[in-house]
Amino acid sequence: MKVRRLIRLRGVVQGVGFRPHVAQTAARFPITGFCGNDDREVFIEAQGSASDVDAFLASLLESLPPLASVLSVSTSELELVDEQSFSIVSSRHVPGVRTLIPPDVATCPDCLADMASPDNRRYRYPFTTCTNCGPRLTIIEDLPYDRPLTTMKKFPMCPSCEAEYSDVNDRRYHAQPISCPNCGPTLWIEGVDCEDPIAEAQSMLDAGHILAVKGLGGFHLLCDARNESAVAELRRRKQRPGKPFAVMTPDLSLASLTPEQVELLESPAHPIVIAPMSSSYDLAPSVAPGLSDVGIMLPYTPLHTLLVDRPLVATSGNLSGEPLCYTNEDALSRLSAFADYFLLHDRDIHVPVEDSVFLESMPVRRSRGYAPLPFPMPGCKTVLAVGGELKNTFCLAHDDVAHVSAHIGDMGSLASQQAFDRSVDQMLTMQRCTPDLVVCDLHPNYATTAWAERSGYAVLPVQHHYAHALSLLASHGRFEGPFACLTIDGTGYGTDGTVWGGEVLVLSDDLRTFERAWHLPVFPIVGGDRAVRQPWRLALGLAHAWDLPFDYDHAESAQVKLQLSREIGLVQTSSLGRLFDAVSAMLGVCVQQTYEAQAAMELERVATGSLRSTATTWRALLLEVLDSSVSVADRAMRFHHGCAVLLAQELHSAEIPLVGVTGGCALNRLLMEFLRTELAGLEVLKHETAPANDGGLSLGQALAGRLFEA
Repeated sequence: MKVRRLIRLRGVVQGVGFRPHVAQTAARFPITGFCGNDDREVFIEAQGSASDVDAFLASLLESLPPLASVLSVSTSELELVDEQSFSIVSSRHVPGVRTLIPPDVATCPDCLADMASPDNRRYRYPFTTCTNCGPRLTIIEDLPYDRPLTTMKKFPMCPSCEAEYSDVNDRRYHAQPISCPNCGPTLWIEGVDCEDPIAEAQSMLDAGHILAVKGLGGFHLLCDARNESAVAELRRRKQRPGKPFAVMTPDLSLASLTPEQVELLESPAHPIVIAPMSSSYDLAPSVAPGLSDVGIMLPYTPLHTLLVDRPLVATSGNLSGEPLCYTNEDALSRLSAFADYFLLHDRDIHVPVEDSVFLESMPVRRSRGYAPLPFPMPGCKTVLAVGGELKNTFCLAHDDVAHVSAHIGDMGSLASQQAFDRSVDQMLTMQRCTPDLVVCDLHPNYATTAWAERSGYAVLPVQHHYAHALSLLASHGRFEGPFACLTIDGTGYGTDGTVWGGEVLVLSDDLRTFERAWHLPVFPIVGGDRAVRQPWRLALGLAHAWDLPFDYDHAESAQVKLQLSREIGLVQTSSLGRLFDAVSAMLGVCVQQTYEAQAAMELERVATGSLRSTATTWRALLLEVLDSSVSVADRAMRFHHGCAVLLAQELHSAEIPLVGVTGGCALNRLLMEFLRTELAGLEVLKHETAPANDGGLSLGQALAGRLFEA
């Protein structure tokens, strides 16, 4: 028996080759009908036997184009019509509706093949792209996503590109960034006259030079990752003494990878993946000092594919604490102290986008390849959530989805705040909306809080860790409680004015309220931000508060102890992140931090062996840590295990079957491994699509705004 069904697909379905995909899939089944799109969705009318129509839809959804993302599917029955084929129909316009924006993704295999073929006009062309790959978000100036509204508008298509663009059966059909050597962007090395900029750049890397290279969403600083002199010089110039560098490599031999991680590295997003160094790791010591992990990525643009003939350090082209450089003029001005040469092109970047980062399979930074793919979100109020102070993103909840921005970074500099302003304006312009509500962190001194307060919109401050818990739920599409969440990180302003970071929060059935059911026993921070940079200060505060036999010899130790005894200049904290810092200092692993989470990362690195904790209290656990008869490696392992046991006990005590773990400490692989074991029997949510750290905070804030919209 024949049926005819109307199928509506919503999501990122515009400008991604979706209609040709539908037509090609339909050709494999004995069905008739048509497909088209409007500003909101792809619509399909499919006619055939019920089983064939079902099989067609299943096949369609199982093999989406690389850039497509389907958020919802709806079907309804229609009357049969007399027709003989399946076709693509013209687009329709729906006033007031905005298309979802596709992210930038890596060069597809077909385009790589074009570049490798001497007979192809795009042979070794550094801007090869098609409907299935290349720049999207970074070149879009406005919606709808058409070439005149992108930075490609200044490159008129040649007849050959125009023919491909207009052919529905060509994979470059309606590929807005389409170009070739006859009509596209140009590559050059600033101030250097050469016929082959790629070959010249490789010679410069051979000679140990540092290059600033304009990529997809901004600039990288590149140097030979096996050249210790070049890597050390890059550290000196960037004033980055310890934080590890990412490496762009033509193969995956540097890291010990699981099949899941290989799949992630080779996915259309091509993120950075941080994984254990392999036995064949042979990079300069200064690439990742003090660590046993390496962050690697594969070349993700045609330009990088041509350039990267060996492992290269590929670090963000920016000043410390400032946003990414993304215009030629800005890079030449701000990066001249870092780079010896500049490899530039004239395809403008409208929206700067940093590389995405995963720690093995956990998202650390959600940016290129993922942003601004939306998350489904209930409610209808337009909410702008401005995120936190570190690893900032913002989130716009509009209609029934939430768009999380690309990574912006730390908000401490004027340049970062200006980048934030520009990015918010771009998002609001593209979506043609005005916020009904702005949601910010509860912390009164955050730059984002100040932005919200002067925005002129209604403002809702939301507690930091409550937003973390909501972010975890929203990333899983879970919008009902009760929910018990372990929120563990370095810093979050608590409702009592202290620094939280080691809490069990229990969220109500409607998620609108939470109870701080448990927190880590508090200890004092002595010296504010200096204590974070100098974890020995935290260790002395912990020893004082918990009556532990620990001392540390430093020129300022006496002053710290005097402050502790007189309770002068102290801030109480329940932060698990600060506890990890203190323990790292107590064990002599890291007493001076030069980058965020260094002490905790190095503590995790040294934790080896099979020794487990038997402690039943937090003080007892720290006494185990201070047992000098046991090796540092064993004590570090014992501490991780003991933390997991004690934290899991508190989650079990909540007697709620749905639990979660969120916050920056949820990126500690060893801690999470122990927690998974200890939480057996409960449904445990962990971060898989939104970062556990503050990069995911804005998503939770946006959900809070929707929860309180009534």
